[in-house]
Amino acid sequence: MYLSNLKLWNFRKFGSQGDINPEIPNLDLNLTKGLNVIIGENDSGKTAIIDAIKLVLKTHSYDYIRVEDKDFYNGTNHFKIELTFESLVPDEAKNFTEWLGWVGSGENSTPFLRLSYDVTKQDGKILPADIRAGVDEDGYLLTAEAKEYLKTTY
Repeated sequence: MYLSNLKLWNFRKFGSQGDINPEIPNLDLNLTKGLNVIIGENDSGKTAIIDAIKLVLKTHSYDYIRVEDKDFYNGTNHFKIELTFESLVPDEAKNFTEWLGWVGSGENSTPFLRLSYDVTKQDGKILPADIRAGVDEDGYLLTAEAKEYLKTTY
């Protein structure tokens, strides 16, 4: 399986004022299977892309990962990160059965996994949020076991 798409709404440099429109992300980045290279000028959002992935997938390293005020675009109170994984082999897909979506039909259907991390701030306090998965707008909570399969080392 590989990360095929990253969408960001109101996360750090990638945002707009007002409510989030789920149909129009502020960043919609397609990735390819294999090596992907992110190149850009200083302060163009490269680290924001990597940190967004780290916030959703967590890590096995000793990095301290948590949501901070600086993660919200320009004083907004809501951000969202969405990751989509494709090319799941059966041994990987079995760990996410209840959260998978499918593209195609019959023998040609292939599974994908969509994760969503939706964080809000109220009265200056960042509210607890959890990673959800599924094809519908809200998704369903992932189990601790499923989250463990997603952890990566950077």
